[in-house]
Amino acid sequence: MRPRIGITSWHHRDDDERWEAVLDSYARAVLEADGLPVILPIAPTLSALSATAQPFDPSIYSGLRANGWRLEACAEPCRSGPTLVEEYLETIDGLILTGGADIHPSFYGQIVLERCGEIDEERDRFEVELIHATRTRDLPFFGICRGLQVLNVALGGALYQDLSYRAGTDPAHMSPRERRGEPAHGVAIAPGSRLADILGPRDMPVTSTHHQIIRDLAPDLAASAVAPDGVIEAVEGPGRFLLAVQWHPERMARRHPDQLALFRTLVEQAKRRPQT
Repeated sequence: MRPRIGITSWHHRDDDERWEAVLDSYARAVLEADGLPVILPIAPTLSALSATAQPFDPSIYSGLRANGWRLEACAEPCRSGPTLVEEYLETIDGLILTGGADIHPSFYGQIVLERCGEIDEERDRFEVELIHATRTRDLPFFGICRGLQVLNVALGGALYQDLSYRAGTDPAHMSPRERRGEPAHGVAIAPGSRLADILGPRDMPVTSTHHQIIRDLAPDLAASAVAPDGVIEAVEGPGRFLLAVQWHPERMARRHPDQLALFRTLVEQAKRRPQT
């Protein structure tokens, strides 16, 4: 049986309804890597149990504490007792955290600045909890674009809320919509990294559609690829498989099939996951 790879979704709103959405390129990449994609709707967490949930308050997470520019990483997973998050993880063998909206700056000790974009606090809470529960289980994890940013924040790092807040940053990181499938800049993959084992220790062109970037790297993470302007483009951490990239390999896969190696590695690691 193919290993089941969970893929996080996001909220899409129209006039009177809210949808749980995900681009088909994520599922297609998992299928091509011989995995079975499983879409995960955003589950209620501590204060997201209804449409009338109160605005996010970092104090509701006992393990996340405001400390200057960042929040410290949880010593234990942030949960409210048995949750749907735990039930989700019982059904999958690996996880992909997808792209999407900005993360609420409260998670890393900042206020919302003028150039911060659209925020979905319910999704933020869900994915922070999901990351900690995933790490407790040593579940293979692959973050893409926003997924890299949420991983960094959940483990104690911080972000620049917009490219313009970091001096010397190439605006090419935020490609216009009509060019989002085309390579926008290069990245240098660090020799000796897990990413180099998968794609090779090389320079390569990547897509780029993000306007937020890492400011402070989380203590448990290491940078495994950087752009020419010094922006961190990939991170990895300890455990069975913990990797995230800032570009969109699922979008590049048709023209650059070598990017499928990232999904194949995730699926291979998911196959080796001990059955409980």
